Amino acid sequence: MNNLFNNKDINLSLIGIPILLSISICLYVFSDVTQSIKVLKSIYENAALQLENVFEFGGFLIFVFLVLISLMPTASKKITIANRPKFNNIAWCGMMFAAGMGASILFLSPLEWAHTYNASPFLLESSDPLLSKYSQSYPLFHWGFIGWAIFALPAAAFAFGLLKKSDMPLTISALLIKGSTPIERITKALVDMICILAILAGAGVGMGVAFPMIAELLSYLFGFSNNYLFELFILLICLSIFGTSVYLGLSQGIKRLSNINIFLVSALLLIIFIVGPTAFIIKNALSSSAFMMTQFIEMSFQSTSKFAQSWTVFYWAWWMALAPFIGTFLIQISNGKTIRQLILGTIFIGSFASFMHFYVLGGLTSFFFEEGIMDVPSLVKNNPNEVIILQMLQELPLSSILIGMYALIAIIFVCTTYDSCSYVLASIATNKSSKQPSKVLRLIFAGILVIQPGVIMFLEGIDSIKYILVISSIPLLFVFIVLILNMIINVYKNQIS
Repeated sequence: MNNLFNNKDINLSLIGIPILLSISICLYVFSDVTQSIKVLKSIYENAALQLENVFEFGGFLIFVFLVLISLMPTASKKITIANRPKFNNIAWCGMMFAAGMGASILFLSPLEWAHTYNASPFLLESSDPLLSKYSQSYPLFHWGFIGWAIFALPAAAFAFGLLKKSDMPLTISALLIKGSTPIERITKALVDMICILAILAGAGVGMGVAFPMIAELLSYLFGFSNNYLFELFILLICLSIFGTSVYLGLSQGIKRLSNINIFLVSALLLIIFIVGPTAFIIKNALSSSAFMMTQFIEMSFQSTSKFAQSWTVFYWAWWMALAPFIGTFLIQISNGKTIRQLILGTIFIGSFASFMHFYVLGGLTSFFFEEGIMDVPSLVKNNPNEVIILQMLQELPLSSILIGMYALIAIIFVCTTYDSCSYVLASIATNKSSKQPSKVLRLIFAGILVIQPGVIMFLEGIDSIKYILVISSIPLLFVFIVLILNMIINVYKNQIS
């Protein structure tokens, strides 16, 4: 510990900022849970209304911009980071998806279409066949190409920045601000604070979404009482798993855990695909994908729509807030990859992996709805998602096995997200990209990431953290604009050099 704080390669302020922000978030929510939710929700809704077109146009612009950049000759250059391992494509894809999605994909993919159905896009009536088409295709749109492009933007910006300076710190502020005048130092600190706030809020939301589901499934399976103490016990188990994983590092820990996760989730989806309504899942997947592609432009620019403000703008804000974390992690696992592989792999492989969850799990609940087995749209109005997910799994053959697999995968998803997040925060606090972040530092951040969500879960203030997360995307909008300009300059310089 003494060596850590005397290490000149460590930025102590970037250790203190997450600690102070975690304490501040907990104190703010603790002061008045209900009022904090109301205030934060009001701030977000007013901002979403004012910035609706900025979010929608910005998301589409990022997608088109990165695809164009990937087609340029300079995108064939390889990413080189000293002291970072090189991963094969399977391991790389597994770590990318596990960090990017986490357990939220298991929590939302079975039921997102039903929530969309109840939201009635464009005020469509339940008798209108378009309502079913939009409710099946909008989840693919919101979890697809534009979202993953937003994740890829910071990673691509880092990739071009490393071509110019191979030992630069892996922080957004270091990428954009080169000087050290008082104003520049203050600006750097503000950018770092915004990015770290988004990372901490994202970690809190991930935990708050995952743990009720894990607890619901395990309490049913083992006959335990589902309460806060039981969730705390699961939390400590997860801490021990991802703490060990991040301590072991990228190759020995994070990669292995991600590989286990991808194997298990692939097995789960395959089993449900086989024992479930296979023909219906295929038909529904093809029709929803085709409809999403034909309506892609319309969905991207659906202005002055209450549905777009509540859903599309919220999702783009969500992806943008998480992008500094995911982008920083992506660049660290992409050593030896070309910039083109980084961009196109993130956008299209990430999207396809997300789609598979909606095809299988969303297709399953859609079949139950159409066959009158479960009135899913009515159920989601009055029941938590985790209760309906348990009911969904109980309708299948081998239900106990599938419930156990679902819970185990959710736990590993949480751990793969949190070990990635801990590694990223430790990397941000390390002044040189060529230096592996300290093992002790990784464990410190692992502890920070668990304490805050644990407190928030106890206070039942997860909605406050959701709004803190999306609100942090508002200043990041302007950071992303500067990132794009920075990339254009770096691409131009690399083209003529």
